[in-house]
Amino acid sequence: MTSIVGNEKETDVKKILVVEDERIIAINICSTLKQYGYNAIYVSEANDAIEQIESEHFDLVLMDIMLNGPMDGIEIASKIKRTKEIPVIYLTAYSDEATINRAKTTEPFGYLIKPFNSRDLYISVEMAIYKSQVQKHIRVVESRLAENQKWETIALVASGISHEINNPLTSILNLADLIALEAKKNSNPSLKEKADKISEESERIAKIVKNLVSYSQSTSSQWTYSNLVSILNDTRSFLHQYFLKEGIQCELEMGDVPHVYCQPQKIKQVLLNLMQDARLRVNTREDSIGRKIAVSMSVVERDGNEFVQIQIKDNGAEDLMMGISQMNSLDVTRSIIAEHKGNLIREEPTSAWVFTLPIVKPV
Repeated sequence: MTSIVGNEKETDVKKILVVEDERIIAINICSTLKQYGYNAIYVSEANDAIEQIESEHFDLVLMDIMLNGPMDGIEIASKIKRTKEIPVIYLTAYSDEATINRAKTTEPFGYLIKPFNSRDLYISVEMAIYKSQVQKHIRVVESRLAENQKWETIALVASGISHEINNPLTSILNLADLIALEAKKNSNPSLKEKADKISEESERIAKIVKNLVSYSQSTSSQWTYSNLVSILNDTRSFLHQYFLKEGIQCELEMGDVPHVYCQPQKIKQVLLNLMQDARLRVNTREDSIGRKIAVSMSVVERDGNEFVQIQIKDNGAEDLMMGISQMNSLDVTRSIIAEHKGNLIREEPTSAWVFTLPIVKPV
């Protein structure tokens, strides 16, 4: 059975699928969602849920775990995860450890225990949809970085993300303030705690966007005497959120090196390419503990000339196809280093990239 609640003509309204075999509960959930401005469709059987997901677009699925029929909600969510990028929130009256552990494998965006009130439902839905949108933006950024490897693209993506995220982010922060005021008025510390969490996570996202825009705008195509230490620190800061999320420890060891005559924009691109390669390699480790990237910078002498040498070493897989060669950016990296009269080698036994740039004294 399928029923629709809401106005489908409003293309900017988020659409939610409710999978619930208790008709009264499903109608109540849809009515609540309608009050908060969502469109809602509910189904009561697993096959109907799968059919709806395959034929229509949804921004969120509210999934009851215990359903009548051969499949429960966790099995349906597993099928969704294999084919669609739709966030799922579980609705259930069962909170035993075994059920929770099964549900975890589908990486849900929330878990509401029945009975729940309308405010808890609203906050969970709003945060799940917003978190899903942010994750999609991040995946778009990573994809464009890997495919294009051009700082013009980074600037474009950064500008787009800033526009697309900051507007709804402002609304989320304002909403959090309103919720906090309501919580204070009604003496509801639990609700205020959730509002504070919304504000905290929103401000963290705003900081990420600000760093991304700042980093892309700081690049320059002009030749100039540049501080490689600053360029390296900026690059690591740009990747910091990814390292933090993936449990990667990135260590820097920088000696006293002089400024180098270069194009800062392109040297940042080289460092980003090679550090992204190291990141891909360490993420192939089966264990999440001990992932490490070590970057060192020093002055070396060869044939009577001085060079700045940068080594990027990782403790991940040695297969080149897992890294930079698969992203088709090795040729770009080599050409930039060659343009700067430098050299790039791969030390496979130590799993390290090593590249050098000549030190040219100012005239």
